[in-house]
Amino acid sequence: MRKLIPAIIAAATVFCLSGCRKEEVRITEAEAAEPLATMFFDYTVNDAYTETTLADKSTIDEYQFLVVDVTVKNTTENTVSMGDADFWLAWGEGEYDYDAPISAYGEDPVVSNELKSVYEIAPEEEVRGSLVFIVPNDKSDFMLKTEDYYSTSESAEPVTGDTYKVSFTIGSDGRLVMPEKESEE
Repeated sequence: MRKLIPAIIAAATVFCLSGCRKEEVRITEAEAAEPLATMFFDYTVNDAYTETTLADKSTIDEYQFLVVDVTVKNTTENTVSMGDADFWLAWGEGEYDYDAPISAYGEDPVVSNELKSVYEIAPEEEVRGSLVFIVPNDKSDFMLKTEDYYSTSESAEPVTGDTYKVSFTIGSDGRLVMPEKESEE
């Protein structure tokens, strides 16, 4: 029994240390038309286009509207609350090369299918709509990003988990350039 006690203590220490260690945050990437699975939902960039005027609103010089058509599907057994803070758009690596949808700033909808500022998705339900951003005219490569954000029983503070990025390109015609599918041989 004396020989077994140190082995039990060593095993308990290893177990505790592995449980106390913060897991590494993963970054998962996809392209337009590919569903990307997060901890709570799947999302797909279906289409995207740019406009300088929407619903009688115009952008300032050197900027344009980018309308991103997305599908969001709840993959949990619980209703998921979603909102304009769940997605943001990046167009570079600089400190100011990203933004939230215009709905996050209290703007009225500018397209008919614009996602609400706050909405709920029932288990296995799918919602399709648009997120509208204001982006620089000279940018054509974008990433629609989201992160897992949740509370655990171990911590009262919310935890930011993995990051998810769907990359896409807008062509010179102002429309989404669909990625080429790899041929199966």
